[in-house]
Amino acid sequence: MSSGFADLTVQAHQLVSEGDLTGAERLLADALSDADPRPDNASPELAEAAGLQARVLVALGEPHSARGWAAFAYAAATRLFGRSDERTVTAAATLAAVLHRVGSDARAARLYSDVIIELTARDGPESQRVLAAHADLATVEYARGQCEVARDRLQDAWELHREVYGDGHPSGIKMLAKLGAMERDCGRYAEAHEHLTLAEELCRLHLDPDDPLAAQVAGLARAAADPDHVCPAPPPPPAPAPEPPPARTTPVVPAARVPPQDEGPHDLPPYSPPALDEPVETPLYHPPGRAAETAHVPTPRTAPDADADALDDYPWPPDEPAEPLWRPGADPLPPTVVGLTGDEPDGVRRVPPAPPEPPSRYLPVHVPRPPAAERRTLPWLPLVVLGVVVALLLGTIAVIAGVSRVDDRRDTPPPATGAPPSSAPPTSAGPAPSTPAAAKPGTPPGSFTLTDRRDSIVLSWTYPPGAEGPVVVAGGRAGQPQGTFATLPAGSADYIAYGLDRTTDYCFTVALVWSTDTVARTGPVCTKRRR
Repeated sequence: MSSGFADLTVQAHQLVSEGDLTGAERLLADALSDADPRPDNASPELAEAAGLQARVLVALGEPHSARGWAAFAYAAATRLFGRSDERTVTAAATLAAVLHRVGSDARAARLYSDVIIELTARDGPESQRVLAAHADLATVEYARGQCEVARDRLQDAWELHREVYGDGHPSGIKMLAKLGAMERDCGRYAEAHEHLTLAEELCRLHLDPDDPLAAQVAGLARAAADPDHVCPAPPPPPAPAPEPPPARTTPVVPAARVPPQDEGPHDLPPYSPPALDEPVETPLYHPPGRAAETAHVPTPRTAPDADADALDDYPWPPDEPAEPLWRPGADPLPPTVVGLTGDEPDGVRRVPPAPPEPPSRYLPVHVPRPPAAERRTLPWLPLVVLGVVVALLLGTIAVIAGVSRVDDRRDTPPPATGAPPSSAPPTSAGPAPSTPAAAKPGTPPGSFTLTDRRDSIVLSWTYPPGAEGPVVVAGGRAGQPQGTFATLPAGSADYIAYGLDRTTDYCFTVALVWSTDTVARTGPVCTKRRR
């Protein structure tokens, strides 16, 4: 059975290379009709035949028929070879393309992310397969409504592809044309026109006139924007917090009226208390909107003329004391003050009342004043003054000493020898700057550390002094062979790896190329996510 599937797969590949997709599909369909549908029992030849059948069906425009074979091939390859094997990565990319065409964009995006991680660990971030996988993931993100993320990803992939592989590579031209179509659908007409025009110019310069890609780019440049595409609106900015009301420094009286400045303070009339028999004319408080009513007194007051009669029934005590009690109707003044109303008794003088003062036009207003700040003595002021005096004295002594030394040199005769005096200025007494010694050839980078940020991993090391070679960063999943991640220029001391799985452990090494024969590597440093 295994050799039969191997021979059929070779024949199907031959038909595909000849352009006979229908013949290849029929050949594979007849062979796969009797195969065991369980991926756990699949052989490597059966998994490869199922994956080829899925790719042929996608090319024929039948993604729904290809979905089952693509899922079968991916599950079988994962069981047989593991997730990092080349055949498993190819099956994952095929299943992601099929899922995107049938509308399962969420799962397709996850599969494309896994493909990018595996290919980056195997080929490096600048390989054509990694950049093509980024472009496919951008297409899926664009279909999910993540327009800005998709455009940024596709533009970064095209710019890196152009920098590494040049302007004339067909994959880069395809990325550029797809980016222009996205921008046109999103209403960015100026950027879309620029990119589509550049894609047509690159096709004219680097491709044959009858190349199918040139015809596709020309048709895409002349197409209209998709009327059904709507970019999601950005989330509104958070509303600013309301400002607190300003604090009031003075109390507010609701019913007070503030007079204009030109009106000045009001003159208050002199106060005259009302007579006992006169009704108080002070109006009671009436709520707004309610007509004034006659003041209601809970206990009516008896008329003045009937006061005496009203108190006649009060049970007064008998007239036992020598001094009769005062009753309201008997005398207008109580007996305790009767003697003070007539002539002055002996030893008693009447104090004349002070003449009334005119009422003040201004009410007393209390003005709060902050207490005067206490003057604090500065204990360190004498020390500062003493320090300044000492510094002046030292400066004066230094000047005098310098003048004296100059005078002594003038008075000293020149030496008797005929050697000319040295004209070199005196050198400074400070220590000379020290430069680190050059490292021995073959010394690896030092202080290699790893910082795990889940979404990215930061690598840092110390570049040996005196070295001039490039730095090669390699890494991969823990327990598996490492691939080259990046080649950095001389003097580089850090690197950040993006797009890695958040739950998988990775190991990294850094190598310094001293020469074609001498390469010094650091020991591997690994993440510890699963512990």
